[in-house]
Amino acid sequence: MFKPVIKWSGSKRSQSSKIKEFLPDKFNRYYEPFIGGGALLFHIQPKNAIINDFNAELINLYTVIKENPLELIADLKKHKNEADYFYEIRSLDRDREKFSALTNIE
Repeated sequence: MFKPVIKWSGSKRSQSSKIKEFLPDKFNRYYEPFIGGGALLFHIQPKNAIINDFNAELINLYTVIKENPLELIADLKKHKNEADYFYEIRSLDRDREKFSALTNIE
């Protein structure tokens, strides 16, 4: 079973089983207008789905996972599990010039 790749505030993860009870047994396509962490999507695992979110960086994450998973894994391996490094990376989006120079994978 697939699980969300990120934690998301307001996640439906703990409620997914209850929500699923209200969904039809079969449908042609599943639409998720606010994907967030994707808890419900990953819980029901539809064969055909369209996801969306207002957060462009979040949609980029899902696009990269779908289209460039090996490149993403290679890029993730270069990161360090250190507090100072974490805060350095987290601050990249504060500098629009540096942030816009990053690739979709980065």
